Amino acid sequence: MERMSRGGKRPGAGRPKGSVSKLATEAVAKAKATGDLPHEFLLKIVRGEPIDGTSPPIEQRIHAAIAVAPYFAPKLATVEQKIDTSVRAVVSSKPLTVEEWATKYGIDRTEAPTRRQ
Repeated sequence: MERMSRGGKRPGAGRPKGSVSKLATEAVAKAKATGDLPHEFLLKIVRGEPIDGTSPPIEQRIHAAIAVAPYFAPKLATVEQKIDTSVRAVVSSKPLTVEEWATKYGIDRTEAPTRRQ
């Protein structure tokens, strides 16, 4: 008797790429039958267009705008950056030239700071 593997990637497993689930297909079909997709219906409310002969009050329009916003303006993700730097600061009453500073603090001329203009 052959033992079955547990988990992991197997050829042919899972839904094919690009396929749509049955639920999504049914939802789109129902929305097309009524004439509006959910975000289209919410946009009508936001615009204040009459629905069944009455215009939605401002409270409903605000709630609809909040609900439909992610469809058109997704939230921005937070990006974290870590920058590893080392800074050597020296406070002196007498200004030094770049060469004097490099000599006094034992830094190669290539690593010595340059003057900002």
